[in-house]
Amino acid sequence: MVQLPPVEGIAKKHLEFLKGVDSPTIANAIEPFKVRDRTEGFIGGEVKSLFPEMPPMVGTALTVRMTNRPGPIAPREPWWDMFEALSEIPAPSVLVVQDISGHASRVALAGEGMATLAKRLGAVGMVTDGGLRDVHEVRALGFGYFAKYLVVSHANFDIVDIGNPITLDGQVVRTGDILHGDANGIVIVPREVLDGLPAAVEEVRTRERATMDFINSPEYTIAEAKKRAGYK
Repeated sequence: MVQLPPVEGIAKKHLEFLKGVDSPTIANAIEPFKVRDRTEGFIGGEVKSLFPEMPPMVGTALTVRMTNRPGPIAPREPWWDMFEALSEIPAPSVLVVQDISGHASRVALAGEGMATLAKRLGAVGMVTDGGLRDVHEVRALGFGYFAKYLVVSHANFDIVDIGNPITLDGQVVRTGDILHGDANGIVIVPREVLDGLPAAVEEVRTRERATMDFINSPEYTIAEAKKRAGYK
């Protein structure tokens, strides 16, 4: 049995709000809180949404490291440990997997079967810097899929550990982090900003609407744009 750190769920009011906002707006709205550097808090662009038409995926992370190696078939006990751990994470959850094989394009770390079981246990998606497969079947499940590769075979994938911090394209992800992902990528939402996020999002939207209206208006000039932005 894997011993996970205590993981807090996402309050219903916060969850419903987050599901109605795109990820770039969430990323912008977090910045004024100054809880982290602007270069942190998002998974890099190597990890892409395989179903960009789907609405935002929001869930609490369960982190896993996986690998792939030649030789005897990898044992299955760690897989049951992972699913047991997933069943303990408050739903909605997200499986977040780092591929440490060194050859991530040579193994699909999940497919229809694993996605179906993960969804049954409360997961709404999977995020990995490795490969996935069975895209048509998993799309039909409404299960979020974020990955670097599509790979046809599961090869000889194996679980290395569960619940420890991992790194995906430059970003550390921890079990219990709140992930918000859509066609643009994935941002980590700090829990300490949740209460203030609706107002921050509205401020971002209002400011962006005003900016776009100005750019498209007859009054637009570069000089006036600089003035509005605080430049002389």
